[in-house]
Amino acid sequence: MDQPVVSPVDVQVTWADKQAFMEVIRGIQGDELALILHSPGGQIEAAQSIVEYIRSKFSRVTAIVPDAAMSAATLIALSADKILMGRQSNLGPIDPQFMIPLQNTLVPISAQSLLEEFERARKEVKHDRDSLLVWAPKIQQYPPGILEEARNAIELTKKLGREWLARYMLKDEPSANKIAGHIVNYLSNHKQLRSHATPIRAERLKELGLVVENLEEDQKLQDLVLSVYHAARITFQSTLAHKIVENSDGRAFIRIVSQYSQGTVQRK
Repeated sequence: MDQPVVSPVDVQVTWADKQAFMEVIRGIQGDELALILHSPGGQIEAAQSIVEYIRSKFSRVTAIVPDAAMSAATLIALSADKILMGRQSNLGPIDPQFMIPLQNTLVPISAQSLLEEFERARKEVKHDRDSLLVWAPKIQQYPPGILEEARNAIELTKKLGREWLARYMLKDEPSANKIAGHIVNYLSNHKQLRSHATPIRAERLKELGLVVENLEEDQKLQDLVLSVYHAARITFQSTLAHKIVENSDGRAFIRIVSQYSQGTVQRK
């Protein structure tokens, strides 16, 4: 996925992407999968559905990140047995984000920031009732039930990250649950990481306890991975394609979005 023409929503991981994965994985033989990830992330539940499908089909998964796998894509990478990354590659924070409609546009807001802002408003209004005049118009912009949605999203993200790490990547570690908890707490800490777009490099991920290998250590594999990556980027930049899910046999699901229409091209 690359930069959108219309909206950031166009390139996010959504429920429809599970169908794309099912289509391109169908018929693949063997119990190992090398998954090249380049994505800004998206819906947590959609990522969960994709991971559960992939892990039901393959007993060993290697996530390969030639550039960036952020947010929900980072969560997908955590479900792998190991991650391959280049020197300039990065994962990102997994703190859930909400696309809030504000002034005729969609604005991404951290779930943790939402909770903290409401708590700050509560304290300030309790201390000074006049501050309600400042806070009320801002709070009224948010949809009903957003606080509970934010809490649930944070809890689900942490739960999935801990479970997948302990079950797959850290399965041979005696303290798998403890290490998994440490990793997830760091990756979901919006206060510490400051931004949802904060790049987290391979060395830091290794320090946290993730099983990360350097892509440069296998020059042939690196050349193959980068060839796929650059071909995808050229396609994004020169066509209306915004999502590509493709297997090594050339079977692909391609999402096309323009200002006037949207659709899916399936290549067999």
